[in-house]
Amino acid sequence: MSFFQHLASKHEGFLSYFEKPVLTAFLFGMTSGFPLTLVISITGFWLSKYGVDKKTVGMFALATTPYAWKFLWSPVIDRAKLGMIHRFLGQRRSWLFLVQVPMLFLIVYLSRLSPDSDIEMIALIIAGIGFLSATQDIIIDAYRIEIIEPDQQRQSAAMYGLGYRAGNLIAGYGVLVIANYFGWSLAIFSLIILLLPGALAALWIGEPDHPTSAFLAKEHSAHKSENKFLLWLYESVVLPFKEFMLRPNWWLILLFILLVKAGDAVTAIMTAPLIVDLGYNEIDIANANKLVGTIALWIGIIMGSWLYVWAGVFRSLFITGVLMMLTNLVFAWLATMQGDVTALAITVGAENFASGLGGTVIIAYLSSLCNLSFTATQYALLSSLSNQARALFGFPSGYIANELGWIEFFMFSTLLAVPGLLVLLVLWRKNIRANTAV
Repeated sequence: MSFFQHLASKHEGFLSYFEKPVLTAFLFGMTSGFPLTLVISITGFWLSKYGVDKKTVGMFALATTPYAWKFLWSPVIDRAKLGMIHRFLGQRRSWLFLVQVPMLFLIVYLSRLSPDSDIEMIALIIAGIGFLSATQDIIIDAYRIEIIEPDQQRQSAAMYGLGYRAGNLIAGYGVLVIANYFGWSLAIFSLIILLLPGALAALWIGEPDHPTSAFLAKEHSAHKSENKFLLWLYESVVLPFKEFMLRPNWWLILLFILLVKAGDAVTAIMTAPLIVDLGYNEIDIANANKLVGTIALWIGIIMGSWLYVWAGVFRSLFITGVLMMLTNLVFAWLATMQGDVTALAITVGAENFASGLGGTVIIAYLSSLCNLSFTATQYALLSSLSNQARALFGFPSGYIANELGWIEFFMFSTLLAVPGLLVLLVLWRKNIRANTAV
């Protein structure tokens, strides 16, 4: 290939990130990213600033449980039609708007509460937002996979990741700055703005196609004489799981997805209490934790898109898994650097770079595993398993940190990443690839 051909190839690859479906993934990512930031990070800072102890803050990890179990109601999202709304908007858009309206009202109500006197109600509202956010993720994940061609998965994963982190930045950095100058009520209320990108994206791109695979057509033909409701139930609930479980070594893939984020899940819940314990104020946190960290994460996301192609599936998953594991140790170092803003920026920058790199690779990998006839259900299953670690290990994280101390706690979280890497090595050795698992 000549120099000019190589240059033209690179230019064409760059332009592929600005195609309409890929840009739509960015907008979806913004709306998908901010509720989890509210549930895990913003709530942690908010409660900690009002003197709520870290055991209670850690228990708020239970609000992430819907992310781990969203596959249970994903068949309804995948196939149930919402009457007249469906006829006017289509399957994905009707469900998206149905979820966003109550989320808007819950955020507005939350902004009127105070941790001093309303801690129980705050817990209920955060749990409700967690459920609606997980449901919104089911819809958005299916949406972005269905509007993308198979050879655009890495671009879509990267742009979705960039949008997701843009939502994190606007939510996290913006809320902390607004809270510092105008108070927490206005800061939380302002989050409703981030519902707009996803809604506008759905109106811009339109309703995606819903193809019928050969597997679904065959099963439908074999059971078409059954009761219509039972047939719908079979195709909605049973077939997505049956299709996946007919694939070779499916259980190893699920085990890897379950374990891959175990270390990060524990670290994420306790990051906010650690930073507050070390004496950083809102502006220190906003600048180091959100601004520097998000820039580092965006760089990681972009490099993750390149790494997935250059290194291949297993090598890229292993590289990013090791890097995410080792960056947990940087938080142990931060615990020894009382109030050092530079140390905070270095720690969060390193962690976010590794997270961005790994997140892009994992999203592309999970997306490649989905059959387009069951997109919402299968991706919900896979991403739910990925989030199980957050619910399982995040819940007792406050108690563990309280017993061990910060340094030992983050060393413990590092060790939790090892089992996932061992399962990945088995997948690699057996050559169980995403594109041969379907």
